[in-house]
Amino acid sequence: MIDNNFLNEYGNILYQTERPSRYIGDEFGSYNKNFYNAKGKFLFAFPDKYEIGISNFGHKIIYDLINKKENLMCDRIYAPDKDFIDLLSKNNLSLYALESKRKPIEFDIIGFALQYEMCYSTVLKMLEMSNIPIFNCKRTEEHPIILAGGPCTSNPIPMSKFIDVFIIGDGEEVNIEVLEKYISLKGKMPRNEIIKELSKIQGVYTPLVNNSATKRIAQLTLDNHPTKSPIPHFTSVHDRAIVELRRGCGRLCRFCQASHINLPIRERKKDDVVKIAKEYVKNSGYDEYSLLSLSSNDHTQIEDILKELNCHYKSSGINVSLPSQRADKFSLEIAKLAAGEKKATVTIAPEAGTQRMRDIINKNLSEEQIISATVSCIKNGWNKIKYYFVIGLPFETYEDLEGIPKLIESVNQKCREEGLKYPQITCSISVFVPKPHTPFQFARQNTIEEIQNKIKYLRELKDKIKNVKFNFHNPKMSQLEAFYSRGDEKISDFIYELYKNSAYLESWDENLDLELYSAISQNLNINIEKTTSKEYSENETLPWEIINYGVNKTWLWNEYQKASKAISTIPCEIKCNNCGVCTNLKTKKVLA
Repeated sequence: MIDNNFLNEYGNILYQTERPSRYIGDEFGSYNKNFYNAKGKFLFAFPDKYEIGISNFGHKIIYDLINKKENLMCDRIYAPDKDFIDLLSKNNLSLYALESKRKPIEFDIIGFALQYEMCYSTVLKMLEMSNIPIFNCKRTEEHPIILAGGPCTSNPIPMSKFIDVFIIGDGEEVNIEVLEKYISLKGKMPRNEIIKELSKIQGVYTPLVNNSATKRIAQLTLDNHPTKSPIPHFTSVHDRAIVELRRGCGRLCRFCQASHINLPIRERKKDDVVKIAKEYVKNSGYDEYSLLSLSSNDHTQIEDILKELNCHYKSSGINVSLPSQRADKFSLEIAKLAAGEKKATVTIAPEAGTQRMRDIINKNLSEEQIISATVSCIKNGWNKIKYYFVIGLPFETYEDLEGIPKLIESVNQKCREEGLKYPQITCSISVFVPKPHTPFQFARQNTIEEIQNKIKYLRELKDKIKNVKFNFHNPKMSQLEAFYSRGDEKISDFIYELYKNSAYLESWDENLDLELYSAISQNLNINIEKTTSKEYSENETLPWEIINYGVNKTWLWNEYQKASKAISTIPCEIKCNNCGVCTNLKTKKVLA
């Protein structure tokens, strides 16, 4: 029930905003714990719109784990849309937490999810709307600790002037440790001394101490997976129950940051996956659940999991969704189990059009496997196929680009040979971004002109094929993503200037002001293209080396050299390739 005092203060602007359901809280499945009874108060902040943030799986985990603790509470806050910001400003009102309706400044810790580099200016605006100083050096004893976690903390330097504490690696245990440590020291020592104490926890990096940090690894147990979460008032981006199958990926595609920073591979047991799925669907009322993983059909018991869940939900109208299938492990049985009675789009990720390029990126995938998987789907009733490709990869030639339409022509040729109707094919084509802690962290990114020429070339080749559609990612957005992800301390000034010039929710194309980026880069004497197109040598010290994910830098460099010779590396499910993670972090892979 929404408090009358809150409605008296905010009711008028809620009535005027475009979508008030983003800002009222009180969703089915929310905890709504008493603010005043909690000893430790944590506010989870997602720097994107409500419908994006409430779908985020990491958000669901942290929210559930903290609220399960009797003396702790976790509330939520999302980035309001621009119309709501204007109404808050016009009425001189602060941002507020969804459930307790308390001001952010009243919490002990505010934890931002840094999922995507283009959210950085939004973080600063949310701090401003919460009446909290933007710079961490200007915060006093009355201000909460500002924390950040998520994949972007793999290089915390660009945000190091604004965030007090960065969480490195898995957040299941470390967030609670940080909160409990903070409340045990609050009132006993100054704020900065508390931050120094927090830096001693494994998985914590603090700019105040400028320490190095080693990532935290959590095991996948029944206790640390939510079986309920707040159900949004309107359709969200991923409007379904989510069950995490496994974490990490032993394929080690050389451009993929997620596979390298989430090692070692950890799988959930079949019985645990089934139990979680049943409870989550029951508690949420969703008619769909997703089995989440970087590579779902790599799970050693995926067919048994799907069979048991399909049997349980037979004739119930409850369906499963599975992320894109790997063609080398494509199983028609899995495809049928996942689709049920539906024959929706099947998604396959070749990533590159030629075998040479797939060997360079370590895809461990042949053209025969891609074509075989595609034709098997067509034969069994799937007439919509989606392919994922990446262009601008290291050592790429125009012959490699030609391989993309040639691969589609090969699929069509196979269909003709077997008397099959051509499928409708959509190619989603992204632009390579060199990411920290990957073998391709040393590589340069193609310039905008180079990418635009490649896009033009592909469009001309595509025109000869009638059953394919190409969707290209915005190359400028990819360049800015690389600019942030490889940045040093100078990028903090750039982010601050963006914020001062009203940059906000920039992950949405309509909010991206390229002229503003150009003006700021000139004023600060920063060349964005020169930064992103730089190639690093083995011996250069990289800004993000203060963060230890366990993978040896020499191994990453050797993988980069193997890429230059189009030599593949065997997946670590098959054979240990001595990347260093298990030895350095005293851990091991866990297969179900």
